[in-house]
Amino acid sequence: MKKLFLIFLISIILCLYGCVHYSFYSRANPHLKTVMISEFENNSEQYELPELIITYLTEKIISDNRLKIMADNADMEVSGTVLSYNKAVFSYDVRENPQEWQTTIRFSIELKDMIKNSTIWQNKNMSLKAVYGNPENEPETESDVENLTEEDAQREIIYDLCDIILSNSVEQW
Repeated sequence: MKKLFLIFLISIILCLYGCVHYSFYSRANPHLKTVMISEFENNSEQYELPELIITYLTEKIISDNRLKIMADNADMEVSGTVLSYNKAVFSYDVRENPQEWQTTIRFSIELKDMIKNSTIWQNKNMSLKAVYGNPENEPETESDVENLTEEDAQREIIYDLCDIILSNSVEQW
């Protein structure tokens, strides 16, 4: 009986030990180990967007730790263009004053496999949106949208873009 219990205990320990190294990430392109982020073109009047995209994408890739960033001769290249930037009223308060705004940024993004000389993923007309409150208006109730700024909305859109780029480059679903 003690031998059966010992065998059972060892089996459980080995099983648990094997699960310790499990990763929830899968690698769609295991040969890609390095990435180069090209300078983004800008067709909008928001001159700061390309620099913000490169900064946030670099931070995202470094924190993800699956790819190394290279200045040149990388396995993969990320390139893109900010096609347009639009800000429009999203909702009005009871006095017909703008209460919320929606920022929409359109991108053209391409991920190239430099080893296989092929396109991994591209979207020539990606549109991402974020809503933010008008800081000049006080919220009418506590359930109203938090008064984010236009810069906060831009940051939210760029974070979403970086997530999309990373998931389409190294994850397989």
